[in-house]
Amino acid sequence: MTTDMTRTSIRFHVLLFAALIVPQPAVAQDLPPVELSYASYALTADGEVLDYYGAERRVELRSTGAVSPWVIRCLLATEDRDFYNHDGVSYKGLGRAVLETLTGNTQGGSTLTMQLARNLFLTHERSISRKLKEIDLARELEKKYSKDEILLLYLNTVYLGGGSYGIWSAAREYFDKNPADLSITESATLVGLLKSPEGYNPLKHPEKALSRRNEVLHNLVEVERISTDEYRKLKTQPLALSPRKHIGRHFAEWVRREAVELLAGKGIYLQKDQLRIFTTMDSRMQTAAEDAVAAQWEELPGNMRDVQVGAVLTDVHTGAVRALIGGNPESSGRGLNHAVQIRRQPGSSFKPFLYASLLEQGYTLATPIMDSPIVVDSGLAWEWRPMNDSDTSSYALVPMRYGILRSLNLVAAHAMVELTDPARVAAFAHRMGVDAELREFPSLALGTSELSPLEMVEGFGTIASMGHRARAHFITRIENRHGRTLYRARPDTATVLDSATAYILTDALQAVVDSGTATAVRRYYAGPAAGKTGTTQNSTDAWFVGYTPAHAMAVWVGYDDAARKLTGAYRYGGTVAAPIWGRTMSAISSFTPADSSFTQPTTVEYLPLCRDTGLMATDDCPDTALYPVNTTLLPAECDEHGGGWLFGW
Repeated sequence: MTTDMTRTSIRFHVLLFAALIVPQPAVAQDLPPVELSYASYALTADGEVLDYYGAERRVELRSTGAVSPWVIRCLLATEDRDFYNHDGVSYKGLGRAVLETLTGNTQGGSTLTMQLARNLFLTHERSISRKLKEIDLARELEKKYSKDEILLLYLNTVYLGGGSYGIWSAAREYFDKNPADLSITESATLVGLLKSPEGYNPLKHPEKALSRRNEVLHNLVEVERISTDEYRKLKTQPLALSPRKHIGRHFAEWVRREAVELLAGKGIYLQKDQLRIFTTMDSRMQTAAEDAVAAQWEELPGNMRDVQVGAVLTDVHTGAVRALIGGNPESSGRGLNHAVQIRRQPGSSFKPFLYASLLEQGYTLATPIMDSPIVVDSGLAWEWRPMNDSDTSSYALVPMRYGILRSLNLVAAHAMVELTDPARVAAFAHRMGVDAELREFPSLALGTSELSPLEMVEGFGTIASMGHRARAHFITRIENRHGRTLYRARPDTATVLDSATAYILTDALQAVVDSGTATAVRRYYAGPAAGKTGTTQNSTDAWFVGYTPAHAMAVWVGYDDAARKLTGAYRYGGTVAAPIWGRTMSAISSFTPADSSFTQPTTVEYLPLCRDTGLMATDDCPDTALYPVNTTLLPAECDEHGGGWLFGW
């Protein structure tokens, strides 16, 4: 006994046969233009699809030779076995549909060409008149296009679930492959989706998708494409999905913005011109950064779950941005990008620019600097009274290296006021890669001018590469649909700092990681690392900016509302930002060649310096230690200890 649905299907096909058999008046039907909406898309540096830019996630397959032959074999065996023998409509197929329907297996009877006509020009309304239009249009398609062209149009048109239109994006979304590389089982899975794209979506309904895939494989047996024994082996194989990772949402949006800007005025549009954008992202590094943020996020107390994160990871030699985090795990990619669109006070993470400037001038890591309260412009409206984080001081001279290690604000303040000046430090930071306006006040020493994580990572990257500045960039190349290059990035590099200064500062910043304010890094990452924490007044912003010999990464954590403060154990750069950095670098080290140690320039030697004067030690200096020294700027010999008698008498 048939169901109401089966009766309806039988009645529909009987009426359709009648309509086809009865002679119809000749009515010319012009074929409408074929208009498919294709998307541009972005690729990571390691060949993964980052994102699509267009109304529909559809990328044009340029020829049937660019798709696995098994896709076409599965398609014809399942949807239209008479494809090469009909003019758009198959009476045999319609007859088979009626017979199949009578046995309870409802079939539509449409040829591939009819399906294509419906998808291109018509609605899915179920009526005789609509079906007759579909048949007329199918015949017109057959007159205008070759069978191969119809197949290609079909493969580009069909919806395959999960937001994927066409075989190209479906192959990428479900199996992370190019269509040409699809196996027989993968091809069968995708063809099986045609019957019900969402109902058989393998990511949502794997059991249904597996059953449907095996039906398609059995169709290959029926058309003698594979043997029964081959089928029995194939049907036991798992779906083996490898879905595309949806990562880097803020990175993808920033690439979109940059591409639009780069193409402005050229009459080329991202939304309609089928562009291919090659980016600098490394998908593995992006995943590592996102996983690190997610792990830190899970550790935060509930009242901090709306805190934001901004992080940028770059290749220090080229400036290529390998990963970017623009917000917390719940933020929208179209929202504020906290890696490039905000500027916040970096706090103590700015101090390396101050100290590098001093080292460049000839001071050493042993140079004694006062750790005591200081008042600048006393009694004026802009009076400045800095304090150490602990609100205490030693009231003693300490070596510069110790001030860096313990992040002593008073040491930095004395250094700014007594050894250099704000204008000189600001100019130095700009040379390193900082673009923001820096207010030239003594408080600049403590990072009171706002910078973005992108600017901070550029500056530290210059130090990491031993003085070679490489501007950060996200896009390497843009091609049109024919493969012609529309844009190619030009290296923006310069040597802006001597390698000796960069190495000497790195020596001090390594100590910050090993035994200073950033020791949290060592809970996760054991490789060579240098960096500096930063925590602004009242814990509004927390930073860690660090680098290895190959990569630099800046991490900022804070709230959009600057009036809100970080609280509890997670209010410092060393406790909330440094672990993100450490986790990221640990993951990266698992799939990249092990970083070597920082390369010591030939102009640097470890020499004994007097800790009282910061000068070259003599045999009479009571307190000495080995420090890296720039031999082209050798300090004078200490004249405060020993001697005093003519000719040593």
